Amino acid sequence: MASKTTKIKGKAGRPKMKNVAREPSGRVSRSGISHPPADIVALNARARRMGLTVEQARDQKAGTFIGALNIIGKVGGLSDDQYEGATRFLELRSSYLVAIKAPSADRDSNNFGMPSETISEGYEDWCKSVTEKYADCKKAIQTAQNELRQNLWAALDFCVIKGERHPHMIGDLRVVCNVLARFFGV
Repeated sequence: MASKTTKIKGKAGRPKMKNVAREPSGRVSRSGISHPPADIVALNARARRMGLTVEQARDQKAGTFIGALNIIGKVGGLSDDQYEGATRFLELRSSYLVAIKAPSADRDSNNFGMPSETISEGYEDWCKSVTEKYADCKKAIQTAQNELRQNLWAALDFCVIKGERHPHMIGDLRVVCNVLARFFGV
């Protein structure tokens, strides 16, 4: 004799347990401790480390030390002009590294590798102009360092290029960012 099957409305299977702690993967936690999502943990850590509110830490600028200082503002950090000068220096440095074919240079997908045998004159002119502009920028920074007797190169290297957090260098960082803002005409 054939058994009768009845259709069940909705989902078949075991009902989902409610009000239980789950792991980030969605699996029921054996420890019974509920874990917050990973992005919230990272956001709270960024806010705590940089001295920002959680809303300020959501801003994309907060990912770098100079960006966090810009979010803080003029009183304890960097002004918009100083931040713009630092970001333009980073763009110029990246272009310079590509122009001299440094192994650590960031290349876009179209320019990856060595140029072809027939190097265009436009490419040579671009490389020459970028290296000259980078040399002029370095001269401006060195002139300011000689006049002010502050360690601007260390602030530029650690805080801007490497993105490390060094609160004791904020004064020198402001000075070098002022020099960069003047150089780039911000």
